[in-house]
Amino acid sequence: MTTKHALALLIFVASALAARADETEVLFDGSGIGGWDTARDQQRLKREFSVSELNAIPTPPALAWRFVSKGVSFNDLFLRKPVERPFRQVRVLVRNTGEAVEFGAKVRDASGAEWTVPAVPLPPGGDWRWVEFPRDAWRVASWSRDADGKLNFPLAYFTIIAFGVKPGGEYQLQVQRIEVLRPDPPVATVHAIQVPEHWVAGQTIQATIAFSLDKPCTEDDARLILRSGRETLADFTLPLPTPSSKLAAGRRIDLDRIALRVPEYTWGGKATIELKLGEARVQFEPPQFEVTVEQRRAGRTVAEIKRHGGVPTLLINGQSHSGMAWATYSPSVEVFSDFTRAGVGLFTFSGTPTEAGYGLSKTVWVGPDEFDYSEFDRRVQMLLEANPRAYFFPRLYLHAPAWWSAQHPDDIVLLDPGDGRPVPLVHAGGKPAPCWASEAWRRDTVEGLRRLFEHVAAAPYADRVIGYHLASGTTEEWMMWGGNENQWVDYSPANLSGFRRWLQAQYGTDQKLQAAWSDPAVTLSTAPIPTKAKRQTTHLGSLRDPAREQSVVDFYRYNSELVADTIGFFAKAVKDLTQREKIVGVFYGYLLQLCGEQRQQNAGHLGLAQVLASPDVDFLTSPTSYAFRQLGGQGTSHFMSLLGSVQLHGKLWFDENDIRTSLSGGKVGEWGRPADVAGDCLQQDKELANCLIHGAAQWWFDVGGNRYNHPVLMKRIGELAAKADAVLSRDRSPVDEIAFVVDERSLCYQRVGDPLGNWLLLGQLPALHRVGAPVGHYLASDLTQIGQRKLYLFPTSFAPSAEDRRAVESLKRDGHVLVFLGAPGLYRDGRLDEQGMFDLTGIRLKLSREPAPLRVVLQPDAFSRLVAGETGPAQSTYGHDHRTSPIVYADDPEAITLGTLADGRPGLVMREHGTWTAVYSSAPLLPASLLRRLAQRAGVHLYVDTEDVLWASRDLLAVSVHQAGPRTIHLPRTADVHDLYDGSVIARGVDSFQADFSDRSTRVFALQR
Repeated sequence: MTTKHALALLIFVASALAARADETEVLFDGSGIGGWDTARDQQRLKREFSVSELNAIPTPPALAWRFVSKGVSFNDLFLRKPVERPFRQVRVLVRNTGEAVEFGAKVRDASGAEWTVPAVPLPPGGDWRWVEFPRDAWRVASWSRDADGKLNFPLAYFTIIAFGVKPGGEYQLQVQRIEVLRPDPPVATVHAIQVPEHWVAGQTIQATIAFSLDKPCTEDDARLILRSGRETLADFTLPLPTPSSKLAAGRRIDLDRIALRVPEYTWGGKATIELKLGEARVQFEPPQFEVTVEQRRAGRTVAEIKRHGGVPTLLINGQSHSGMAWATYSPSVEVFSDFTRAGVGLFTFSGTPTEAGYGLSKTVWVGPDEFDYSEFDRRVQMLLEANPRAYFFPRLYLHAPAWWSAQHPDDIVLLDPGDGRPVPLVHAGGKPAPCWASEAWRRDTVEGLRRLFEHVAAAPYADRVIGYHLASGTTEEWMMWGGNENQWVDYSPANLSGFRRWLQAQYGTDQKLQAAWSDPAVTLSTAPIPTKAKRQTTHLGSLRDPAREQSVVDFYRYNSELVADTIGFFAKAVKDLTQREKIVGVFYGYLLQLCGEQRQQNAGHLGLAQVLASPDVDFLTSPTSYAFRQLGGQGTSHFMSLLGSVQLHGKLWFDENDIRTSLSGGKVGEWGRPADVAGDCLQQDKELANCLIHGAAQWWFDVGGNRYNHPVLMKRIGELAAKADAVLSRDRSPVDEIAFVVDERSLCYQRVGDPLGNWLLLGQLPALHRVGAPVGHYLASDLTQIGQRKLYLFPTSFAPSAEDRRAVESLKRDGHVLVFLGAPGLYRDGRLDEQGMFDLTGIRLKLSREPAPLRVVLQPDAFSRLVAGETGPAQSTYGHDHRTSPIVYADDPEAITLGTLADGRPGLVMREHGTWTAVYSSAPLLPASLLRRLAQRAGVHLYVDTEDVLWASRDLLAVSVHQAGPRTIHLPRTADVHDLYDGSVIARGVDSFQADFSDRSTRVFALQR
């Protein structure tokens, strides 16, 4: 009945129960094998196994798993079905018809930790047998870490493992059934529940509950749950006088007028309540009790990127934000709370509008017109439980459900295994991958985005969302499908059509295409995507001969433009669907990381200029570089892309700080992992210094089980987050006088994966960071926009466009020093043109096709010729001993030879042109000492005289050292100086000062003028 106070009084009486026995949940009944996968892509399967098969057996229904190892000593198979509640044991009905194995299992718990059990010997013989894994035998796996030591439910999957595998042996296991057994549960008799009929989110209700148990529970869990259909809207822990596992049989528990606060972000509408008491069976009469929830009215939140303090900055409702955030693959209230206490208020987690990748979230688009957002809402609920004022921008993976791929066979990615006969690519989880050129996939994915955003707009948390991080492809990073697995794609009909449309736009007529490709038979309607074999072949060593390879050059240009176009397409869709009130970002532009290996061309990251030109992309991101993660100045920190150009175009850079901590699994040194928490703090000090100086946002990240749960480390993170907030008021405008200028399109003329691509780019960075002055990283296409610099380095300008050539020409003035590497200007108008090298560089250069080491021997007077009074060099050679072709060397009587190749040909020369100076080096990997002299000649201000890592902006300066000791720092103008990290005053009104550094430390200095 309903009282005048809108209270409902219900008397629930337990139904008569049948004779009770163990509960059995069937995870697998032998029928259908669609829920199983190896969690390995095709490349890894081929690398590790000569045979790997999954088949269905009809009688009795069972899974047949057959494999032959090439060398690995174990194999595992994943059943993607969650285990929702605790159990007494899991048992598997299995038989072994192959070689003897040790049979084990593992699960992944709700905190992301993997748990396993001791393996059981499974001799051959062919008899069916139950293998039992009791609950008390499960332990945290040796390769995993667990934050709380508890097996937290629900479990994401159940995995069977074969240990003791020997190469060449044939292993055949059959699985007929997997059961989860739970003990006969107690029965709860509910005597009364009294709650209001109307609940208001964010307010407190009073409830009266009375119940008794016929025996104690084994689980200590007492909650009142608010549900809408199958979805949990909220749950409330009940204040029992005694834990449910200690309640005596038949004891009546009366909870009188207990206060329960309805979470602020509870969904509104009609809902039912449910009582949960451990694992007890609670049967209500009537079966449901309905209440009405009044939902919070979300406000309006507008997020944007605008220039603030000299750099693009995140603004939320007009207020600048440091962008310090926490990113997670394994959301939990506990870790959200840890980072909230550290002062972090911005978060991101995995989701999808359709289908996820890598098992990071559940499928949302479960059927042609069926979408399931329950997991997304649960993750938001966890976050806002920990931090009701949190903002978040979920990472949305764009993929296609398996059922969609089955309906669109022409729109899934095909790979060339090497024989020119394309086959479907199998992505992580055993699914095909959608072709990014597919119009059908683009259309349907936008519909998925529209539905998700409608759901979010209707949610009580709508105003906590500031944007969306769009992800797709290999490891979510918009690298072409199969990039990490060395799979050469995409030969699908959809991509072939896309390539031909691109050729039509480029050439317009068959005759022009035929001339460019040197193929009188090819037409715009018949042009093929070059095979893997053709893409792997070059006729000019490290570079390509367009007369024979223009089709490959064209394909690689198209490949990157396709990725960039796809990003722009979805970014615009998000902007349009959110009324341009949310920010949108992507992983992209890894020009300083994907170097010297096949992904440099195959991944499709050579379209940065196109992405930066999009008005719909607000931020770009990458992991902090994996290359130089040693502690302090022994290593360095750098972003994978060209930060100068990113910021020039008004985009925010987010640094994914996934440096592994000492609390995480793995060996010291792997992924930057230090030996102890003191090392963790050194790593964080350096990484945040790079971000603070350059105005970059960043997130800490639990990828790979990365952990931060140590009070000293979390305290340091909190201090650094506070410093990030503090520097928002400072001018972080760039002050670099050295420009490192990358021509991304020229990399399409380089042999796929050639090591030269590493030596010219990634390998050059450690020395650049130790010049003693800040260095800006820019696209060649941005030369006319970057403003006045003094020293310019051109490592990859093999094939500059006519516009790029004009831009370089405009720099030949005002005492500038232009340094060219490799084969600058070799290509012009789609053809080899040696004269083009002179026209670009101002130095007469020659091309030799004979291989030779790319090593330069410096002349004893090289440094004094660059800068009067300088001595040295201390390092007599630089470059690499790998024999490379072609070789470009100087043949210019008006140039001064500063170094030679091994055979005496000029390999480092300088030519003065009155108002500017040209320098050419045949060899890459210029040492810091040489770069420093080039900077001095150009008039660059040097902040330090030592080869320490240095970053600087208008009001901030950071130095990271390898060895302890004092450093003298020279400022470009007089300033007051204090230490940003500890707040101490260093000096006032000085243009130079001395600072002491401890071993491998990083100090950040704030400059007040």
